[in-house]
Amino acid sequence: MNQTVFAPWEDPAAKPLIQFKNVTKRYGDFTAIDNQSFDIYEQEFFALLGPSGCGKTTMMRMLAGFETPTEGTILLGGEDIAPIPPNKRAVNMMFQSYALFPHLSIWENIAFGLRRDKKPNDEIQARVEEMLKLTRLTQFAKRKPHQISGGQRQRVALARSLAKAPKLLLLDEPLGALDAKLRQDTQFELMDIQEKTGTTFVIVTHDQEEAMTVASRVAVMDHGQIIQAAPPAQIYEAPNSVYVADFIGDVTIIEGAVTAKDNGYDIAFAEGQSVYAESTLNLTNGQTGYIAIRPEKVAISSEKPERVRNAVQGKIIDIAYLGNLSTYYVELPNGQTVKSQTANTRRLSRRSFTWEDEVWLSWTDTAGILLER
Repeated sequence: MNQTVFAPWEDPAAKPLIQFKNVTKRYGDFTAIDNQSFDIYEQEFFALLGPSGCGKTTMMRMLAGFETPTEGTILLGGEDIAPIPPNKRAVNMMFQSYALFPHLSIWENIAFGLRRDKKPNDEIQARVEEMLKLTRLTQFAKRKPHQISGGQRQRVALARSLAKAPKLLLLDEPLGALDAKLRQDTQFELMDIQEKTGTTFVIVTHDQEEAMTVASRVAVMDHGQIIQAAPPAQIYEAPNSVYVADFIGDVTIIEGAVTAKDNGYDIAFAEGQSVYAESTLNLTNGQTGYIAIRPEKVAISSEKPERVRNAVQGKIIDIAYLGNLSTYYVELPNGQTVKSQTANTRRLSRRSFTWEDEVWLSWTDTAGILLER
């Protein structure tokens, strides 16, 4: 069966749920968000990703209503949300601390917002039961928050946020308090719950692996601006700038003067040494170009490989052993370090390269991405 790919951002007829229109947010002289316009669509799992201080939390707080834009408008379902107070918006926010009521049972915690909205009792009953089932917490309904684990508390906070059926759920570093293994499990749970409810999720995180795992689109931010917003695979394989390439995953950046050749460019990075990349960019000869190469795309060998245009020689200066993978840091004669990653399919004792070895690194014409800046 041919499943249609979920990509409303590519459909000109699709109506966005959220629209940022020339939004700027200033605190005195400091610009936290710098004239940003972008759309988020219904049922999206949208991640705002970036280093501390890049503006991602400010973006979220404006959606929640805790901050108002200095300039520009934010529309939710075509309506300007600025005049609507936070508690009246069809938006819910889940905080990093979960903010559960310690004296209330799990059941009562989930029911809290519904009671406050004076919903009829049978409706509250049905909705809480539904949320408990969705988050697999039915057997813990009578317990207090301190009687369950961190991962379960996280699910209670999620159930409470979703109980009021918001159009939009905001998640601020939701997995920050969990350990690595639990984070991984919870990421998949989040995706599962988001898919089942069809609620639009916007998550703020500085953890790139988390963003790449859960999101339908990732917006990489820097200094109050979205540098690139695209599906995870595109962000990884086709970054639009050196900043994005460098921010996501492991990468080697080789910089040099470009010369047009065949379907791309030669990049002269050292005296008498150049590498080649296929590219559709329109650069002028002599201009500085940057090749971004992922370590898993770089092969390592003791002999010079034949019939490969991109082959450079260097010395292994470091090895990072990650169990399933080994990353070799190879220094070229000009001081440039290139990373090569290989899967450890054999037991360790049979490893063929070690420190100080002279090796060749090679990659295909399309492995490196040529970038302008």
